[in-house]
Amino acid sequence: MRKIFNITFNHSKLYFFGLILTVLSLPLSKFAVSVSIIFLVCNWILELDFKRKWHELKTNKSILIFIGFFFVHLLWLINTEDFQYGFKDLSNKAKFLVFPIIIGTSRKLSFDQIKTILIWFALALLSSTIISTLILTQAIDYPVENIRDISPFISHIRLSLLINVSIFSLGYIIASKKFKITKFEFFAYLTVILWFTLFLYLLRSLTGIVIFIILLFFVLTVLSVKIKVLVPRLFLQVFLIVIFLLLASILAHSISKFYSKEFVDFQNLEEFTLNGNPYKHFLKRDQIENGNYLWLYISEKELEKEWNEVSKIAYLDEDKKGQKIQYTLLRYLTSKGYRKDSVGISKLSFQDIRNIENGMANYIYEKKYALYPIIYDIIWQIDVYRKGLNPAGNSVTLRIELAKNGIDIIRNNFWFGVGTGDVKQTINDQFEINNSKLPQKYRLRAHNLYITFFLTFGLIGSILIWFCIFYPVFKLKGFRRFLFTIFFIIALLSFVNEDTLETHIGITFFSYFYSLFLFGTNFNNKNEVEYEQES
Repeated sequence: MRKIFNITFNHSKLYFFGLILTVLSLPLSKFAVSVSIIFLVCNWILELDFKRKWHELKTNKSILIFIGFFFVHLLWLINTEDFQYGFKDLSNKAKFLVFPIIIGTSRKLSFDQIKTILIWFALALLSSTIISTLILTQAIDYPVENIRDISPFISHIRLSLLINVSIFSLGYIIASKKFKITKFEFFAYLTVILWFTLFLYLLRSLTGIVIFIILLFFVLTVLSVKIKVLVPRLFLQVFLIVIFLLLASILAHSISKFYSKEFVDFQNLEEFTLNGNPYKHFLKRDQIENGNYLWLYISEKELEKEWNEVSKIAYLDEDKKGQKIQYTLLRYLTSKGYRKDSVGISKLSFQDIRNIENGMANYIYEKKYALYPIIYDIIWQIDVYRKGLNPAGNSVTLRIELAKNGIDIIRNNFWFGVGTGDVKQTINDQFEINNSKLPQKYRLRAHNLYITFFLTFGLIGSILIWFCIFYPVFKLKGFRRFLFTIFFIIALLSFVNEDTLETHIGITFFSYFYSLFLFGTNFNNKNEVEYEQES
């Protein structure tokens, strides 16, 4: 308690409120996240008691090592030319100072307080997912070009990471004996978990879905090892094996189905349409849609004439996704097994025409929530990328291209990288050197944090960065804590195909939960979350 201008402030309660405000803001408002950070900083300063706080920092060197992450970025300004970009990046990374220092030097949180924070976090996510669902069902009028646009507040990938944290956190609250919950709470948390799991699929975030599957296997595997009764343990282990084999078989079948091609007698291809117009056959192009060859039986003259009669979008214009509509039309007709001529156009239904205008290139994508179209799209992206097509606009192969560009930079800057401020310019320069097919708007960072760190700091700096992140985990036995372990695995997996620590929400997500689960509770407390002790 402290009086300022005759007003009594309970800084412990204000600190707890600030932590709740942060998790409430994460899925709902970038601006509110900034406000919550300012609130926590002001409360921490006004609380004073700096002697105790300094003592906390000195006795818990893990906090000092973790904030070294920021100072590595600061040090690597030495070999930077673009200081404007460098200082902008540093201002973003300042959250690596804020959360560990404030949380690490504040009063330790009880398990009831951790539970309260996680419940408010779930409620914020619940609000965000409901709003997204209303946008998806068009109950809320909001412009949506593709599924990722249904997340209006933050990136759909970042939202999927937060949802994964909440799913397994609520699951832990239900399963752990350390939390006392009522029957109502049990069913409420279970309902939210099921909804979040379903929403991950509705969101169609490949990153979120893959992380969820990996985490589920991880948790169930750990649980199967800890179960002492033989029959339940064997049942769970057999279940895991069956699920793994089922997923593997679905993937194998999908690949086999994708590459099952129609039989074509290439020596006796018809040369003319029913109307007497010549067909074009591009025999060197072997791109396929649903096993049908894309570049056979094409009559552009008939396509343009017939399409312009049935659609308001001209044949030479773009579809609603900004793609050339003639290419979307070619793919869609091929996916149906139709020839690309007037007869093919005549077979299209009203819904088919709307699908093509909306940028749907294959009729199977009409089944929005089926599993095969998702797998098909990934296989298709990789297939056409291998055949030399531009990866722009294709999330999987675009990331491959971005990663390759980053690796080329690493080869030329192996030991010390390009520096904190020169990342953006060096990436753009490398695209030019590589004569990349990517348009300017797709020339992004590596979308792989392991590569981004290496090209920024080189081998030397990368070792320092990962030391700052991993040393506190091992020193404070973070892997004994279920909540921390789940969060940390989610973060590390997200680093594979996302620059998680290069965005406002991503940095806040990482530094907040890292500090909360590692520095925010007392490791010597008998109520500590150590799932190795649970039966």
